[in-house]
Amino acid sequence: MRISISFLKMTILSLLFINSCSTKDEEDTAASVVETLQQELEPDPVNYSLSVSASEGGTVSTSGGVYEEGTEITITATPAEGYEFIGWDGIDIESNSLTLNINSNTTIQANFQVIQLNETYYSSGDIIPIEPVVFYDRELSINGIKLITAGEIGGQEAVPDIWIYKTAQVFKLLMDKDSEGIDTDAQINMIKTLKGEIGWHRGIPTGQRIARGGGNEYSPNFLSDNRDQFYPGIEAFEDSLALDDMVWYKNIDSRGVGDDDINEILEHTLHTLHQFGVRGGVEGSNESLNVQWEEGDISNSEIFLAMKEAYINGVFDIEGYGNGDIENQEIWGILCKEYTYLLTFGMWEFSEFWEGGSLSPEWNDNSRTPSNILANNPLGYKLYNTYYKPVISKPSKEILREMFQDNDLGDSGYVPD
Repeated sequence: MRISISFLKMTILSLLFINSCSTKDEEDTAASVVETLQQELEPDPVNYSLSVSASEGGTVSTSGGVYEEGTEITITATPAEGYEFIGWDGIDIESNSLTLNINSNTTIQANFQVIQLNETYYSSGDIIPIEPVVFYDRELSINGIKLITAGEIGGQEAVPDIWIYKTAQVFKLLMDKDSEGIDTDAQINMIKTLKGEIGWHRGIPTGQRIARGGGNEYSPNFLSDNRDQFYPGIEAFEDSLALDDMVWYKNIDSRGVGDDDINEILEHTLHTLHQFGVRGGVEGSNESLNVQWEEGDISNSEIFLAMKEAYINGVFDIEGYGNGDIENQEIWGILCKEYTYLLTFGMWEFSEFWEGGSLSPEWNDNSRTPSNILANNPLGYKLYNTYYKPVISKPSKEILREMFQDNDLGDSGYVPD
């Protein structure tokens, strides 16, 4: 029943007047009228449906039902023997037990998978052909990441196999489970996230694109908006993977120096691990390392606060990104991505791989060691040690320089399983 606000006000005022000069019987009558009005003004309850299901390998504590708005329902997903819980469809919660406040029609599913031995997550595949060719003609899978590589196309020669093997070996060095400080359980969670088994991009495995020189070295440019017109199938193929940027063979800016190749390959392999794996390794990293500003406010996430502190303290210069405005949400993702790569290089003391040993002004020379970072960017120091150090291993400078020698020399050292 709908009653206008003005009618309600008049009624209340009338009752107040009556109450001020009424007898006992009249007071009782007025109270009865008020009670009746209150009952009529109460809205009808709103009900919503909840549907809960489970994939093969487990059960859920309820299948759902119809509930009044505001009802709280606790649901627990329990894996069967030999299976493990890997996440929910329909809601962004990692825990197998959750409490829902019913305020809309909701459908969720608990997902399970067969438990694998930890050793099986560390896998070193060999090069296999991609058929049909969609710009990329070869792939290699390494610890959950598919390396997809450009063939002879667009006026360019094919990327040589040795560069694919070198890229794969760098990923192996970055995910060495026996390295000092590595939390194997967290690293396996990172690999599961990379594979798309769990985490924020579940169902979409991670890829690493490899091509030659730069986009403009191909005719037409395979990075252009209409690339599918010239390289049929490339967009659908790329959309099947979680991709960031490229690892370039013979980068157009390279001087043919081994250290340039090390910097090229480390920067972009770290981008891939940071974007699609580290956020999913250590417990709590899914929220703390979230850079998907389109999905909600990330201004209080640990990664954003550390990056902003580095900017405020003059450690990280952002003039080269967008309009250099720290309040511009559209550049937050790339700022955090570049920041964590630079932070990692500083914590590893790898600035010697940069030309001239410096990347100033983008990264201040006063923050190229752990002690300097602790002094100038303490939130970054904490961020690295909490979320990155437990899952990404620091590679040996000596091994890297054996692999990447001047004039494209050096052996990968990669051995497939």
